[in-house]
Amino acid sequence: MQTVLSVIGFNAIYNDLHSIDHVEASLYYGDALSNSTPLTGSYSELCKRCATPVLLANQLSAKQVAVLVVQEKESVEQTEGATQAHFSYESVHSLSDALLRSEQIICCDDVAVLIISASLNTAVTNVDNASISFDSSFNGYASLQGSSCLLLSSAKFAQQQQSYVYASINNSCTSTHANMATVIKDSLNKAGLTGDQISGVEVSSCINKQLCDFEQQALLTAYSESCNHTPCKTLTTAVSCHKSVLGEAGMVSQLMGLIHTVIALQQRYRPAIKDWQSPQTALLDKWLSAPFYLFNQAAPVFTNRGNARTYAYSLLTDQTYSHVVLHAEDRQSVHANGFMSHGKQALFIVGADDQKTLLQRVEALSAETNDPQCEFKDKAKQCYQIFKQGNFNYHAVFIAQSWDELTREIKLALNGIKQAFIDEGDWKTPKGSYFSSVPNKNAKTAFLYPGIGATYVGLGRDLFHLFPAIYPHVIGLADDISASLKDELLNPRSVLALDFKTLKQRDLELRNSLANIAECGVGYACVFTKIFEQVFKLNADFASGYSMGEVSMFAALGCWHNPGLMSERLANSDTFNHQLSSELRAIRKLWDLPDINDGEFEQIWETYTIKGSVEQVNAAIKPAERVYITIVNTPDSLVIGGFPADCLQVIERLGVRAMPLNMANAIHSEPAYQEYDNMLALYNMPVTERISTKMISSSCYLPIPQHQKAIAVSIAKCLCERVDFPRLIDALADKQAQVFIEMGAGRSLSSWTDKILKGREQAHLTVPVNAKGTDDQLTYARAVAKLISFGVAIDIECFFSGSLIQQVSN
Repeated sequence: MQTVLSVIGFNAIYNDLHSIDHVEASLYYGDALSNSTPLTGSYSELCKRCATPVLLANQLSAKQVAVLVVQEKESVEQTEGATQAHFSYESVHSLSDALLRSEQIICCDDVAVLIISASLNTAVTNVDNASISFDSSFNGYASLQGSSCLLLSSAKFAQQQQSYVYASINNSCTSTHANMATVIKDSLNKAGLTGDQISGVEVSSCINKQLCDFEQQALLTAYSESCNHTPCKTLTTAVSCHKSVLGEAGMVSQLMGLIHTVIALQQRYRPAIKDWQSPQTALLDKWLSAPFYLFNQAAPVFTNRGNARTYAYSLLTDQTYSHVVLHAEDRQSVHANGFMSHGKQALFIVGADDQKTLLQRVEALSAETNDPQCEFKDKAKQCYQIFKQGNFNYHAVFIAQSWDELTREIKLALNGIKQAFIDEGDWKTPKGSYFSSVPNKNAKTAFLYPGIGATYVGLGRDLFHLFPAIYPHVIGLADDISASLKDELLNPRSVLALDFKTLKQRDLELRNSLANIAECGVGYACVFTKIFEQVFKLNADFASGYSMGEVSMFAALGCWHNPGLMSERLANSDTFNHQLSSELRAIRKLWDLPDINDGEFEQIWETYTIKGSVEQVNAAIKPAERVYITIVNTPDSLVIGGFPADCLQVIERLGVRAMPLNMANAIHSEPAYQEYDNMLALYNMPVTERISTKMISSSCYLPIPQHQKAIAVSIAKCLCERVDFPRLIDALADKQAQVFIEMGAGRSLSSWTDKILKGREQAHLTVPVNAKGTDDQLTYARAVAKLISFGVAIDIECFFSGSLIQQVSN
């Protein structure tokens, strides 16, 4: 193949997955499908259902489209009349043939080519594990029915039609099974790339063991060679395979593999093989020295601004082998999708002006859960449209992912809402459905930025797919946003599945590097803030930071001209890499302890959370003991830090239980003042024009003026002195802040804020936006439910609209 082909559309339908958006959501989550319902209708009808949305989105007439049906030779008669009145119509017997014929048609005629395939002949079966035949624990693929289609054109045709270009097929090399490694090398050479420069590769991973072994050996051989025959880089190329979810469906699978490659490339993520364990033992050494790695959960792709990304498709059929190289350009465009609206969770919003009417409408919704004609997500959209048109006093928001679950949530609500009115409080369920009987549409909002200790492996993994609108804003924050967000630390790459013990150790290693978690914390604070500002259209009246969250606050709210520079400074900071963390040289000097080599570990500092008041703990610390109260979380919960043996003596005197935090950094203590001047220089950066949000600092518990020196002094002082979180929250509440949104990992600040403000006459709301171990979509659905019911005006359109199928530009 010599001509670059533009991908301008695609679609897929599988059993209970009725559109490409449902298919893509399942592929992203990576779970094995269960209890799939057989498709109804004819082969022709299925093809039309699949192709029509793509052709309509591109506003193409039948005469502008040549159709290639990929099917088995014996199935030709099934397609008679399937697609009529097109420019041309042909049947081919493999995707490789279809790509070659597409190039010929596109070069000769000014038309687009629709490649389509369908399968209705197979019996539907499901499997329990979502893995592939390359896996040593593989036990079979699902067998599903479906249809997939791909629309190709020349770049000129796409430009003339103003079609959205998802990706470009740069080359496709094809030969027999005997020449598979040579085919891959030829394809890579044509693309001017080595194997370790390919971001990801979609594999065929056939169920036939001989073909499976052929493909593995060829990939491991060809991808492991660099341009000058030196060892390749490892852990650079993600392996994916749609069959782990969608199973084997003959010709449909061939085409779906290419579509999956396009989706991963355009949507900027690396797909998951959920139940992958390890390669076969005989090939393990080759896998470990090759550039490949696999994820059990999908993860985002970050590239330097303006850089190209390249994926490949390893296409193996019974007769031939092809290696297809695809390319996409990062041009800061939003890669829109329908993931949020087609994902697992649905929001049902019921509004009314009084208790009686609200309960009547909730009961009416309950009655509709038994209507077989009513689609689940369609009903959620109907409720949303009523919500947008109304201006009700009260809103109950239900979260569910099935009619049965919604019925259970409503049953709980009928009594819960009544009690909320009696108590003048709220009602909520473990799922996250929520109602507030004391909403305040004029409530002031505060963004709370947590410290760095809550950062964990896997943080923010789904956020860029849930909220693609933030991508261009976040990627522009730094020259290398992947490094700033610590992609390789938060999404560790491996050929072997990482077990719980390994991930826990990775978490511990991450927490022990103050520079890494500080840089990552600042980066993700920007991500969380952009979601609320860019997607939900909510700007804070106030903001405060807890510990190093103060740095995150100034960066995330756009106070500095170049927040990426702060990321770079933190990464190279001697203060946070060596003086107050890791080797703790500033502490060693103060305590007259011998120095150690870079990277060497000797525990001379530990931090502990304990129960007790400041007065009680101060009374228990003897003058010679190297123990400091670093943070006050609530009036009876503190953090102490210092020399481990001295800390344990104080804890024993107090007679309380203590939990070590495994964070050997010495901020918020008197010894930290040795680095005060260095911190002052570190945080001294040019500022932007004044923002509207008032920033309250824990250095003085007052608003900080947006001046270069004032911000630097505020942060340096904050990081050297004890944090008094109750005082900070009281200061915000005194300024009439009622809604507190926690802009970071975990929900600790929300829990402490609830405890601190308990008993105040003024109602308040705390909203965490991240919970380790909880699906991000569910976490944000819970956050939205709270905010809507409390009366906070936010834009939640992304929960109800969006699609991968992009309309032509007008």
